Amino acid sequence: SIPNIREQTMGINYGFDRVRFASPVKSGSRVRGRFTLSDCRFRGAGMLMTTYDVTVEIENEKKPALTACWITIVQFDPKDRPDDA
Repeated sequence: SIPNIREQTMGINYGFDRVRFASPVKSGSRVRGRFTLSDCRFRGAGMLMTTYDVTVEIENEKKPALTACWITIVQFDPKDRPDDA
């Protein structure tokens, strides 16, 4: 689960970079998604761009099914932005 920002007014799926399908997933296999925040920066007064490193792992397999870089934008009211940001 990705944390929610309480001042958030809207979330935007900006897209994926460097998507790699490393291994097929067999029918009935269990998978797990791992999301690691790798970058976070303000983009204008009311937007925060976040980048996550994503790995989809297959149970009992050494190679992941997928690796990617997921980019999202969190929009919020600029008056809620901290003064020191």
